[in-house]
Amino acid sequence: MKENKIIIITTILNFIVFIMKLVSGIMFSFSTLIADSIQSFMDFVTDITSLIVNKIGKRRSNKMYPFGYGQVYYLANLFTGALLFLIGIFILYQFCFFKGELKPNLTLVIVIAIVLILKLLVVNLLNNYGEKFKSELMIEASKESKTDFISTCVVLMILILSLFEKHIPAYINIDKLGSLGMAIYVFYTSIKMIISNVRGILTNDEENSKMKEEIVNEIKQFKELNLKKAKIIKMATYYSIFLQIKPDESLTIKEYLIIEKRLKRHLKSKNKLIRFIDIEPV
Repeated sequence: MKENKIIIITTILNFIVFIMKLVSGIMFSFSTLIADSIQSFMDFVTDITSLIVNKIGKRRSNKMYPFGYGQVYYLANLFTGALLFLIGIFILYQFCFFKGELKPNLTLVIVIAIVLILKLLVVNLLNNYGEKFKSELMIEASKESKTDFISTCVVLMILILSLFEKHIPAYINIDKLGSLGMAIYVFYTSIKMIISNVRGILTNDEENSKMKEEIVNEIKQFKELNLKKAKIIKMATYYSIFLQIKPDESLTIKEYLIIEKRLKRHLKSKNKLIRFIDIEPV
C-alpha cells in the first residue's frame, strides 16, 4: 500500500476514535474523556493536513521556489500547534465550567478498551509502513498517535481511580483533575510544536556532512562525471540535493543526459529521503 493510502486508513480510524470518545464522554459525563477526545480530533486533523501537505511538498523546485516546497511541512505543523493551543484553552474552559458527574460502568470500560485497540492499530500501521517506505512523515504521525494512546491509558487510570471514590476526600474530583492535567499537557505540546517549527522556518538550510560524504562516494562510481560542488538542504521531512558536475569532454549531450538520469535514479534508490536532485553541468 502507498503512503497516502495508509494515511487515509489511519485518518478514518482516528475519526472513529474521536467520535467514540466524544459521545461516550458526554453520555457518561466523563470530563477527562471529553478532553482526551480533542487529542484524537487533533490526530484526525493532522492526518488530513498530512495528505494535503504531502501532495504540495512533493512538487519540484522552480524559479519562484528554488529550494522546493519543503517549508509547507513547517507551516502545516505550525498551524497544528496553534490549533492545539486553542484546544488547550477549550479544555481549560471545560475544567472550570463543566460539572462532571462520572459514574463508572462496564460499558465505558469496553469503549475505552476498543479505543485503545484502534489506537494501537493506528500506531503500528504508521510505524511499520513508515519504516518500510522510509517516510519521516508517517513516523512522526505514529509518534503523535502513540501520545494519544498514552493519554487514553491515563483516561483508563482515571476511570479505575474513580471506582475508589468512596475512599477519596469529597473535595477531590479525580475526573476534574484528569481534565486539568490534559489541558496542561496540551499547552505543553502545542508550545513545543510552535517553537520547533518557527525555528525550522527561520533555519531551514541544514548541511548534512554524512549524507554529503555518501553522495560523493556514490558519484565516484560514475567515471564520466567529476563532482565540483554538492549542497544538501533539509526541507522538513525530505532532502533536496544541488550538484555542480563537470562531465567528461568526450561525452555527447545525449550520452550526458542518459548518465545524469541514471545518476538521479541511483541516488534516490540509495536514500529514500532524497526527493529532488538538481544537477548543473559545468
